[in-house]
Amino acid sequence: MLLICALIVALTTVLIPRFVRYLPLRKHQAPAFLPLMAGIVFFGAFLVPDIHITDETQTFQQHFIGGGIYTALLYSYFKLLLGWKTHWTIDLLLLFAWTSAFGVASELAEFTLLKLHLTNINIEDTGWDLLANSSGAFLSYLIIKKSVSFPQS
Repeated sequence: MLLICALIVALTTVLIPRFVRYLPLRKHQAPAFLPLMAGIVFFGAFLVPDIHITDETQTFQQHFIGGGIYTALLYSYFKLLLGWKTHWTIDLLLLFAWTSAFGVASELAEFTLLKLHLTNINIEDTGWDLLANSSGAFLSYLIIKKSVSFPQS
């Protein structure tokens, strides 16, 4: 069930450029490869084997990739699309808020699937998952920022 949910999220992410064409807030062009990469990364994260960083977490690498890198790619896409020009400190705060919102949504989805008996996952590692999301987002955003041309603040 978890893999089916991941596939749905990945496919929806890949289709984002199709939907944003109709948004009145859209001000600029943004490369469609960012949501495409995000969808691929999100689904691919569920195929990465557990590397047991600690005994307290089983999905650190999944959250680092599928949470952190995924949200950094989407944040970059929407930042370009909406023409956000911010100071780097505000940019990092916005990225953290963006990543945290996705991370909390992910944890709530895991909790819901568990309580509905649709999957059997460990939800005792929430703190580690949120740390993985944040560290993955910050690291990958720095790489994306160096690779993609962003508007200057």
